Amino acid sequence: MSDLQPVQRELARLLFSLPAAAGYALAGGAALLTQQIIDRDTRDLDAFIAAIPGSAPGTVDQLADALTIAAQQAGWSLQIIRRHPTFCRFILNRDDDIVELDLAVDSPLLEPPRAIDGIPVLAPVDLAARKVLAIVDRLEARDYTDLSALAHLLGQQTCIDSALSMDAGLDVSAIAEAFERVDRIPDDRFPDRTTDAATTRRFFTTWSRELLDDR
Repeated sequence: MSDLQPVQRELARLLFSLPAAAGYALAGGAALLTQQIIDRDTRDLDAFIAAIPGSAPGTVDQLADALTIAAQQAGWSLQIIRRHPTFCRFILNRDDDIVELDLAVDSPLLEPPRAIDGIPVLAPVDLAARKVLAIVDRLEARDYTDLSALAHLLGQQTCIDSALSMDAGLDVSAIAEAFERVDRIPDDRFPDRTTDAATTRRFFTTWSRELLDDR
């Protein structure tokens, strides 16, 4: 299985060592790699803090400012690609290393984060819910391969139930239709080293039919 690159782990440790990072957790592909769930590379680090139901969504400004100072002190140059109160995207450069890092306020958590090697990481059920929602919203091969790995770990029904719990406006038909779109993705876009494109397509087209049959 793949893991974070040493430079990614260094940046993650730097980020989560900051007092302003309290409440944040590693998400996305980096969180899956840290837990040895997937076998693909990522150049991204995503750090999310959960919104609190019934409260204002919060801001990433304090952590963005703290990271800017800490990273520069550690020899990184930073470029802010996009920034608003609930989201900030950095491109960090040092020597030949380039890392994209996102800070975001995200949906409330379904389970508490896990601590892995000193880094807080979203639990698999939260990662599964977000992958289902990502597939509904966009067409990226990595989302399908990541969700396939999570479904084999957690069970398909758990993945669906977690997404429905996270987004009350979502329905099973929309998920099934999104799963069917896997056929639009060219073979060379699928990144997982352990599963070929045809296997991934069969998995999601079968899952889509099963969801529609169970309605």
